[in-house]
Amino acid sequence: MSIFTTNRIRAMLALCCLGLPPPGLTQASTEAPWDDSPAPFVLRDEWITVAGDRRVERDLQLEGAVGFQVASGRTLWLQGATLGHPADPLSPVSLWKLGDGHLELSGAGTLSGQVVLAEGSLGLAHDDALGAPGNSLDMAAGTRLELRPGVRVAQILQVRSAVTAQTPPAHWGLPPVAGLAGAAVWRVASGEATLVGNIQTDAPIIKDGTGTLRLTGAGFSLGRDPLILAQGGLRVDHLWWGPVLTQPGTVLSGVGQVDEARIAGRLQPGAPDRTGALLIGQRLALLPDAQTRIRIDADGQADRVWSFGTARLGGELQIEPSPGDWTPDHRWVIVQADGGLEYGADGGGDPVPGDGRYVRAVSTLRYLDPVLDYGARTVTLGLQFNDQGLNTADAAWRGALLDDGRFLRESALAHTADGRVWAQSWAANTERSSAHGLPGDDRDTAGLQIGVSRLVGANSALAVFAGTQETRLATVGMAAQSSAMAGAYRLRDRSAHLGLGVSLARHGGRLTLGAAQSWHRADLDRQADPAESPLRSRPVARLSQAWLHIQPETPIPLGSWQLTPYARMVWLRLHRPAVDEHGGLAAVSLDAQTDQRWIGQLGVQVQRPWATPHGDALMSLNLGVRRLWGGSTLTSPQAYQADPARRFEAEGLPLPRHALRLDLGVQAPVARRVQVTLAYTGQHGGGQMQHGVWLGVRGDFR
Repeated sequence: MSIFTTNRIRAMLALCCLGLPPPGLTQASTEAPWDDSPAPFVLRDEWITVAGDRRVERDLQLEGAVGFQVASGRTLWLQGATLGHPADPLSPVSLWKLGDGHLELSGAGTLSGQVVLAEGSLGLAHDDALGAPGNSLDMAAGTRLELRPGVRVAQILQVRSAVTAQTPPAHWGLPPVAGLAGAAVWRVASGEATLVGNIQTDAPIIKDGTGTLRLTGAGFSLGRDPLILAQGGLRVDHLWWGPVLTQPGTVLSGVGQVDEARIAGRLQPGAPDRTGALLIGQRLALLPDAQTRIRIDADGQADRVWSFGTARLGGELQIEPSPGDWTPDHRWVIVQADGGLEYGADGGGDPVPGDGRYVRAVSTLRYLDPVLDYGARTVTLGLQFNDQGLNTADAAWRGALLDDGRFLRESALAHTADGRVWAQSWAANTERSSAHGLPGDDRDTAGLQIGVSRLVGANSALAVFAGTQETRLATVGMAAQSSAMAGAYRLRDRSAHLGLGVSLARHGGRLTLGAAQSWHRADLDRQADPAESPLRSRPVARLSQAWLHIQPETPIPLGSWQLTPYARMVWLRLHRPAVDEHGGLAAVSLDAQTDQRWIGQLGVQVQRPWATPHGDALMSLNLGVRRLWGGSTLTSPQAYQADPARRFEAEGLPLPRHALRLDLGVQAPVARRVQVTLAYTGQHGGGQMQHGVWLGVRGDFR
């Protein structure tokens, strides 16, 4: 004998003892609703017990009041359609959920009437799980309604206290329903679910689960019982006439109206896809841990909280601006309280710590600072630019150009003194450490120079040379394919250069002079804020340099080694015309800038020759120290294009004031008048480390 048959017999015996007829006796079916028959299973004015987990995919034909009592810890899934009376589709039906277990309505229902959640929990996994749109869901305090992600429930919802809760039909012979104390629970485990129909409650309600519950119908708390947001989100897009209490970690949002709200979590007026106002009927109170989010969209519209009563502010205000058609001159009323803003110590019956103002206000864009104006009934927001989003890449790029100018200069110096033709290439990597709050960067430089030197008389030579160089520069984060670093930049610089040199030997010494000019063009991307797309610009620059190099005419012998001390002075002038960025709210206009620096260098070159079939080869060591004059800091005067009245200066990574130079290589003949050079070159100091190689070939024609 099945469990549900045993319970029916017990109920009929109890009714007989009370002198009542045993209804349903002549309509009882021996068929279980989960067998394999294709015909609908008929339940007429009766209840059955489900002791184990069951999935019922057959249609159920319900007539009168029908109950499912699910044992604690068990689940009954009704996955097919629930039908009314076939001859009278409009005949009302009451579907009761009894027992501490769970009933899941997984498919579309076609019944006309109401669903009563008297005990345990009820899950809705389909928009039409409750049947016809005119139906209602009646749930008692102490029960739980679970809404699956994406579900929209259009039916009316009634939440009842223990006093007003419905009781099962008397002829079922069931004992009174217990456990009706406390609150009813609405659960959205994930995603978003929507209650479209109107809601009426005379019991407290707790919303839990990490998902968001959206209310698009009108809700009324008759006894002023609270709706407690314990987990996840609550989005009110119409009306909730009753108090809402939120706990930390939760989100109250929407463009509707809440009668009163006491917020300990996040308050987010507006819809997910647009800004808007959340209305408060009586009082808004923000507790010290509360967070209020206000967005500003591309059209210059801002979210707002509007209380028809009073408002007491507190916690953190977070501003989320979007680039668009607005300027720092704009002002937005973000809080309005028709009954007045509550300032000072709150000693009323519902006290809130603080002074009635936000503890702090921050912007999600790091280069904008909120400016708040507190009035008697309104809080007005303004935004002003700060120096956090300025272009520091410009100064970093200019510093790299000044530093890497050494490659064309040293290539020319190595070949000017003798009659020869040369082609010299180089490749180097430079790492600069972070400094003054700026991220470090990494650059790769490669170039080629072709030149010719012609002897003039016995002790003089003239040279002309030209070449090209390319530099790729990026902050360490962007070089690692990460753009999450604030102030990150990436650029590619291409240049061409042209120069002249002269070398004179007099009185045992040799003087070499040279001058060159480089024309640079860069493509620069940088991020003023990690949340935004990169800003772009195409700056150009012109680098002029001249140098003087003095050394003995002949090396000093030291056994099988040869020593050549030297001194060098270099003048550098870099001019970058004005340039504008584009691509975002933080775009700046940079003034034209000219940088002049002097570099002095002392060093010694040590060589050791050895004989080869084509002539002497040389192993060479060049060791020197350099000193920078004119300041190690480069700045970029600039202004935000959206606020040109305020001007800033941004620093880049500093130039090394002192550095150690080391070259080590071999120069060897490969034919009668052809020599090849392969060498390491390095420069270290001032937070910078550079490693590179020289590769050159030259032909003598003396």
